[in-house]
Amino acid sequence: MNEVQQFNINGQLKRTFKDSLIYLPTRVIPAIIGILLIRILTTAFSPKEYGHYQIALSTFGLIRVFSTIWLSTSVTRFFLSHRKINQENIFFSTLFVCSIISAMSVSLLGLLINAMVFKTRLEPVLFSLINLAIVASIFNSFFEIFVVIFRAGLEAKKYSLYWILFSIGKPLIGVGLIVVFGFKGDGIFWGFLVIPLILNILILSRLNFHKTFSIKIFSKQLIQQFAKYGIPITFSFLAFWILSLSDRYLIEFFRDSSEVGLYSVGYAISEKTLNFVYTVLMLAAFPIIIDNWENHGKEKTQLLITELTRYFFLICTPILVVLICLPKNILMLFSSGKFIQGASVLPLIATGIFFNGLSQYVLKGFELTKKSYKIALLASVAGLSNIVLNIMLIPKHGFLGAGISATSAYLVYFSLATYFVRAEMAWKPPIKSIIKILISSGIFAFYLIKLSSILQNSVLIILLVIPTGIIFFVLILIVTGELKTEELRKSWNFFIGLTHR
Repeated sequence: MNEVQQFNINGQLKRTFKDSLIYLPTRVIPAIIGILLIRILTTAFSPKEYGHYQIALSTFGLIRVFSTIWLSTSVTRFFLSHRKINQENIFFSTLFVCSIISAMSVSLLGLLINAMVFKTRLEPVLFSLINLAIVASIFNSFFEIFVVIFRAGLEAKKYSLYWILFSIGKPLIGVGLIVVFGFKGDGIFWGFLVIPLILNILILSRLNFHKTFSIKIFSKQLIQQFAKYGIPITFSFLAFWILSLSDRYLIEFFRDSSEVGLYSVGYAISEKTLNFVYTVLMLAAFPIIIDNWENHGKEKTQLLITELTRYFFLICTPILVVLICLPKNILMLFSSGKFIQGASVLPLIATGIFFNGLSQYVLKGFELTKKSYKIALLASVAGLSNIVLNIMLIPKHGFLGAGISATSAYLVYFSLATYFVRAEMAWKPPIKSIIKILISSGIFAFYLIKLSSILQNSVLIILLVIPTGIIFFVLILIVTGELKTEELRKSWNFFIGLTHR
């Protein structure tokens, strides 16, 4: 490869990172708000009330899977092609009608099922909260479908702006209702209703929807394309919902809402930390993976994913060590002391979330070969194993059994992914690097446990032990040769270079 070609590739990679940074706030801000919200809600709510909120939130997520995903993914796939042939009016009109029908019909079905099946089995407060969550999902679905038009149309700044307003506005209204007017979980879902409604009006106005919409140009052919493309993806998301959220219902069924609350806090802290980190890593990495696949082929892409896996271990392993070694200290930092029992499940969930994040690198072989349905099948098997284990363990062990089930299911998912992806593009982990990182992590873990047992002061542990421990971890990696000072310098210079053209 000559210098000009190398320069062009480096320029493309740099631009890819710069574009990814525009979307970065749409991931960073919701993650920060989510962490803050854990603290606020666990202070304002009892474990039982927080459990009610989590069950309603899981229902909200399930409704979203069926009403939103098939259309939002179709916008990404088909919008630009219709813009190029000046058929935006047909696209908007069809999308609007589909969105109304989808959101209303799925929500109505949810309300009917809740009324006919669960009304007599749920506490009145929980029953009403689920109904409110279902109604709020109508406005959220509409927003999540139409805001994607800006992303599909390569208008990253507009997409980021609306998504940030969405992410900040919902909890702001909810927390205001809780603090000022004494609302409980319903306060959050009123925020989920009001803010999307306002933003929907702004988005439609921005898109000049009043000039482009006409029921007469509704396209049956286009809705068939939406359905053919989007519905299989919906079932993929359903599989992931079963894997990650169905356990709340089983804890409620076999135990009670208080245990749902305790379990959900431990789950949320693990998810908001580890999930956030690997999502941001993949946000920047995925365009580069695609570029390598299309321009350099399978072998070079495998090498790239191997190197990205190394960075995943470098960044996520110390976070996992902290969550495993200091669960009570971390839980007290992010939530109220009323939920301290939830610390028992935090290491289990953190381990599961870690392997789920690692699976995202393993599964790139399916994504790049356009066989995403296999990912859905693997997630379905893992989700089914989660349900079976929950039924076996929750009645006897409570929410701790749910933690064991979730971790086991994520390990099943990772193992199946590693085995079956070999036929498409095998995942080649950096074994030597992983061994060095794990050894360094073991020393880091010993350091955390020893000093925390001596100090026994949460403030000192958070402000002193963890930061010095991370520095110690990095120094060990440098000593073992896994992390070179030159590599740190280049990474820093590259990051600084992203701010300049």
